[in-house]
Amino acid sequence: MGKRSSDYRNALSDYADAWRPDIACMKRFLNPVPGERVLEVGAGNGYFSKAIADCVGPNGLLVASDPSTDQLRELEEGSQYGNIRVVPASADTLDINFDGFDALWSRGAIHHVTDKTAAFTRFAQVARPGARLVIADIFAGTPLARYFDAFIARSCSTGHEVAFLSHEFAESLCLLTGWGQPVFHEVITPWEFARREDIGRFLQLLFSAKPDYTAEDCFEAADRYLCVSETTSGWALMWPMTVMCAVRPTHG
Repeated sequence: MGKRSSDYRNALSDYADAWRPDIACMKRFLNPVPGERVLEVGAGNGYFSKAIADCVGPNGLLVASDPSTDQLRELEEGSQYGNIRVVPASADTLDINFDGFDALWSRGAIHHVTDKTAAFTRFAQVARPGARLVIADIFAGTPLARYFDAFIARSCSTGHEVAFLSHEFAESLCLLTGWGQPVFHEVITPWEFARREDIGRFLQLLFSAKPDYTAEDCFEAADRYLCVSETTSGWALMWPMTVMCAVRPTHG
């Protein structure tokens, strides 16, 4: 909320095309189709919500949940088919008046959840048998986890107290809460920019850096822990995430 929310919104407004490859990633793994009911957990500013709602179409439904709906206020009115519902809810309680979802999607939110067992249990309760659970996030032991622990934790204006999932714990969570064996995909999406300095400025806004962290500081940290490269049309930050896919069994 507040400055963090405003900075995040400005990052995706000023660099609207940077995350386009992430939309393609969402479509690849979630594969929302017309008529489906999809729950988005931790919708943030609604960047993926609009794309999912367009995929499920006028006969489908996208429920965008987030503990803070500060950035989601205009999402329902602005949806092309009027098929988006915004609900203020945290992942570990999901106090919502919807269920029977065909798919659940979450990107970059689960590492913020304190009680992951409660969250996964609640996911299963609101999903129909055969439903898909797709979580794109930072997993323990990865370069992205090291980047967050080493730099974002100290530079972000609101701090970054998080708990990253490991593959092993995620497998246990799925087993214990009513999901099938998860499959993990290591995915790298290129965040593309016209100029080198745009990368630093984007990260400075995206993670609401403290005043003493410059755009160049943000660029250098990303280059150190991740991968930045010059392309034929500009510059790209190669953003690595783990995508976990699981299905709720139809019996048992």
